[in-house]
Amino acid sequence: MVASSATSKGTVAGAAQRKPPASLNGLQPVSKTAARPKPLRKGAPQPVKSAGDRPRKVKAAGKTEPLLIPYCSFGLIKGTLVDDTLRAFLGWDLGESKRSNLDRIRASNSIGAASQAWLKQVCTTISRRFDPSGRDRSLVLAAQSKTGQRCWRPLLLWHMANSESLLGDGLSWIWSCHANGQETLQTAQALEWLEQAPQRDHPEVADWSLSTRKRVAGGLLKAAVDFDLLQGKVRRRFTAYYLSDEALLYVLSDLLASNRTTAGALADRRWRWFRLTEEQLEHRLLELHQRKVISYYRAGSVVELKLPAPGPERLVREGWG
Repeated sequence: MVASSATSKGTVAGAAQRKPPASLNGLQPVSKTAARPKPLRKGAPQPVKSAGDRPRKVKAAGKTEPLLIPYCSFGLIKGTLVDDTLRAFLGWDLGESKRSNLDRIRASNSIGAASQAWLKQVCTTISRRFDPSGRDRSLVLAAQSKTGQRCWRPLLLWHMANSESLLGDGLSWIWSCHANGQETLQTAQALEWLEQAPQRDHPEVADWSLSTRKRVAGGLLKAAVDFDLLQGKVRRRFTAYYLSDEALLYVLSDLLASNRTTAGALADRRWRWFRLTEEQLEHRLLELHQRKVISYYRAGSVVELKLPAPGPERLVREGWG
């Protein structure tokens, strides 16, 4: 139940260690002196990894170097499928395989798809996007709880952006536009950002057709609308976004499980997906501490944090009705 940093001799419990250099999407930046990893061949299987993980390529000498996850256009073109995913996970049996669950959805059309073609597309997208028996298990449990259904969109955003690096980086770009005082966004701006991807170590984008890049750019802004970060159809306007307490604790419990220190979890740049800076996050935590929902103390670099449960799955199982 205690979520605090590991300690060593001569340090205080919860003391923050020196943070490694951060980059958008929670990935470590590639060293300028290190050889860049070769992009995957066109048509090669895409690795399924969390955008918050730090995938590494092992060298012969035993050293490691960061490996960026290639962008894939599939997710943003297919869309977020917010309601379809919720309906699919409502009847999901975690005791059965993904294939068995999807076969049952196809046979019964439990998601209420308007056509067999759409039903097939939804099942294919869910199959590619989620790992219900692994990293997305807590999301399935959340879908089957009243609290999870109430704050479904930010939970889905969190899982999707961690598994689809293009979405995660796109949400970080949207945050930067908001932080710089922009009031609206249009597809042309998203397309301009996307076309700069080869300079950000994503050469695979240069192989996409202009039509595909336009669809992805439009899909990025549509995803932000689906997640309540933007509103409108052509000129997208920023909303007054607020992350609920339940969703905040869910994300925080997941970050604490994947960061070496508590301070690292609080400083994680993925909070920007929800328009939360580290200072704003600390203010929210102090409010939760005052309401005795959590225990939070910070004095300089010393951080002590206790949550209702040690991870998102336990949080959902034990605290969400």
